[in-house]
Amino acid sequence: MTRFAGTFIAALLLAACGGAAAVATPSPTPTVAATQAAATTAPTATAAAMNAVSAGASIWTIGSASKAVVSVREQLVGVSLPNDAVLTATGGAGAFTLKADGTFSSDSKISFDLTTLSSDSRDRDNFIKNDTLQTRQFPKAELVPTQTSDLALPLPSSGTFTFKLTGNLTIRGKTKEVTFDVVAKRNGADLVATATLAPTVKFGDFGMTPPTSSFRVI
Repeated sequence: MTRFAGTFIAALLLAACGGAAAVATPSPTPTVAATQAAATTAPTATAAAMNAVSAGASIWTIGSASKAVVSVREQLVGVSLPNDAVLTATGGAGAFTLKADGTFSSDSKISFDLTTLSSDSRDRDNFIKNDTLQTRQFPKAELVPTQTSDLALPLPSSGTFTFKLTGNLTIRGKTKEVTFDVVAKRNGADLVATATLAPTVKFGDFGMTPPTSSFRVI
């Protein structure tokens, strides 16, 4: 039998493109990625989209290389030490506009397809998706970013910097304000960032009961 603890940790792996809104023609395409690997693909933003926002703002589009990683504390019956089950979701989509004051436009949204969640155990994946997350009814997790803090704007053209990203996270129809710790490194047009949810959140925060299952993890 497997029991899951009442907390989980989430990290965003974002691949995006963007540019300065004040530029009339597309600039070199910065990419946003997250965590251990840089993004390998990024769609191209158009000049029209860049000019649609106020001066000093930048628009970013989430690319298909984006991922969301969830780590759940798992306790196997008969095993003294807990195990962290790591599940990864793909299907990132959406766009966000970062304004000069560190806030985001009201139409900013990032989503991930929870039906793609997978780990090293198909039984675990099916149980979490069907019973805990109810992905048939709630197939997506959505983040509406609202503001940053401790972020120097405009973004530095090079170097490493850290900041906090606050937004409203919706899972299984329940919305909660959360804050991510972000570590980013920029080298010209390339930006690699790690966004980790801090602190961890509980299943109950999103109206879920910590799951218990009789399946065996192989």
